[in-house]
Amino acid sequence: MLLNDPALRQLKNTFKKEKIKKEGFVKASDRGFGFLEVDRDSYFISPNDMKKVVNGDRIVAVIETDNTGKSRAIPEKLVEPYLKRFVAKILFIQGKLNIIPDHPSINIKFQADDHRADKKVALQNGDWVICNLTAHALNKNNFRATVDELICKRNDPKAPWLVSLRKYDLPIQEPQDQDFEYLENNLAHEDLTGIPFVTIDSAHTEDMDDALYVKKDGDNYLLYTAIADPTGYIQEDSEFNKIAASRAFSIYLPGKDIPMLPRVLSDNLCSLRPNENRPALVGIMTVTKEGELLKDKTTFMLATIKSHGKLVYNEVSDYLEGVEGATFKPTEQIKEILDNLVEFTKVRDQYRSTHAATFKNNPDYEFVLKEDGSLDYIQVNRRRIANQIVEEAMIVSNIAAGDYLATKLNSGIFNIHRGFDMQKKKDILQLLIKEKCPYQEDKLDTLEEYNAIRRFAISHDNDYLDSRIRKLQEYSEIGIQPGPHYALGVENYATWTSPIRKYGDMVNHRLLKAIIVHTAHPTLPDEALLKVMNEARRTNRMAERDVRDWLYVDFLEPDIEKKTSFEAKIFDITRGGMKVILEENGAMVFIPFSHISSSKEDLVLASDTGEALVKGNVVKRLGDKLKVRIVEVNKETRSIVGAPCEPFGGLILPDPATLKRGGNRPNRR
Repeated sequence: MLLNDPALRQLKNTFKKEKIKKEGFVKASDRGFGFLEVDRDSYFISPNDMKKVVNGDRIVAVIETDNTGKSRAIPEKLVEPYLKRFVAKILFIQGKLNIIPDHPSINIKFQADDHRADKKVALQNGDWVICNLTAHALNKNNFRATVDELICKRNDPKAPWLVSLRKYDLPIQEPQDQDFEYLENNLAHEDLTGIPFVTIDSAHTEDMDDALYVKKDGDNYLLYTAIADPTGYIQEDSEFNKIAASRAFSIYLPGKDIPMLPRVLSDNLCSLRPNENRPALVGIMTVTKEGELLKDKTTFMLATIKSHGKLVYNEVSDYLEGVEGATFKPTEQIKEILDNLVEFTKVRDQYRSTHAATFKNNPDYEFVLKEDGSLDYIQVNRRRIANQIVEEAMIVSNIAAGDYLATKLNSGIFNIHRGFDMQKKKDILQLLIKEKCPYQEDKLDTLEEYNAIRRFAISHDNDYLDSRIRKLQEYSEIGIQPGPHYALGVENYATWTSPIRKYGDMVNHRLLKAIIVHTAHPTLPDEALLKVMNEARRTNRMAERDVRDWLYVDFLEPDIEKKTSFEAKIFDITRGGMKVILEENGAMVFIPFSHISSSKEDLVLASDTGEALVKGNVVKRLGDKLKVRIVEVNKETRSIVGAPCEPFGGLILPDPATLKRGGNRPNRR
């Protein structure tokens, strides 16, 4: 009778209505508990309740507050699981199949069912697999998943590449070769085989897709850029075009590349090999002696070209920079071309340094592998004169194409960057005042003002200002309508110089061809293609980062015992610690707060300003250098933990014996 009492039912209903519920994301800690993140608020989730959810889940939780005013979140409803399709490792427990998701913040075991189509290879502990979530503990009281694909065995030396690619559902090899024929012989091609084009690439490069030639025209420079023509082999409605569109980019991972197109195209038919005639799309750009590109003088044409020399970056740089013992000796013809290219490059570099902003000479890090696929060493490659030649020529060519497509079609694949994020205007102004950087507040959103501020940072060698600008600006994006590229200081920028590596460049090739041959209704790119390209760019970058993290952990582990001291640059500062980049090899290392100081009163790490303060005084900022050593590598999370080699700001460093496995953990994600 009591259960049917109307007053009691009313009281229960009132209690339910008064429950405070919040929807947000679960954030796990490495100590078993977690938090519900709701906008800018965080609510504690107990270790027992965390057994029902995983990091990244979107849930609804009941918020309870005790007598002391402390609140906690009790998970009630799953809105969207974080895990859907995911990578995991096999773990048999008493003969039963379990899996452990490969995620730094998820350390739980799931029961699993083997749903592989091919079960010839038996599963063993540590094998890498693709899984799909079938049951969530918030709904079914436990987690369960299916094993749908074996990626590789536990000790496969190719695991870093295979696991990272399959994690993001990326292909592990290039499209299969087939016989291709050139399909556009019916279109008129100018015979430019007499022009001594040259290619400049790395020694091992086979997919040479750009060739250059520069000559003087009075006081001006005429830049000829010849680009390989894969769209002449691949029809727009063909199966191979669909494959290229779905891949969107060639994938470049440390020590491994996966071409967007079959290698018979990228490394052979479309490679601008020396002394072989090749169909090409050629742009001819006029640049003044002051370095200005004359937009109305640009022409594009279909042509047949022949490279007169395959040149190598370092060899050309050694020759041009007068390095003792340089082995490259150009012919008189190629010497004249190189002399003109150097002149052109210096003129353009000077122009961009006064009208836009030049790039800092940050090194590239090349991962050199052993025969078994493991990492041998990391080679540091700096931007030398030969690299600058190609860089400046490609920038001019892509600016010209952007202006040309914007004027003729008002459509194409454009690289867009809109400068400062004006939602952060207050922070921007505070930064500029603090760094004594001249500015015009009413013009902060203009291309000219953005680049004037960047030039100030570069000319004053202010790495802190340069680093903060990067954190206060918009992300670059790909668009199908013309738009500015503030970081390059131009109104339009459309790449067409890498069509065997980027599908967007293939699209721009077809549009440029349509203009050349007067096609009435060319196929313009749409939002669906744009979505595919942006997603592919994002996943490719994440796969590259994951492989690097994996290789760096193995590479740097021996330096723990060696106590190697590395020169590092501060990349990011948060309340929990600092991220630094090792200049010797490019590795990202996390330094927890507890590895810098044992006193929370003396040290403040200010994430909003990117500064480290000791007793109120700034002692380190973004871009500053310091010496660090490796104290721990975690192969499960593929993260590296470091510690300063020397104190800063008068702090006493913690006892080295306490550092290992101490402090906060970095989150790779």
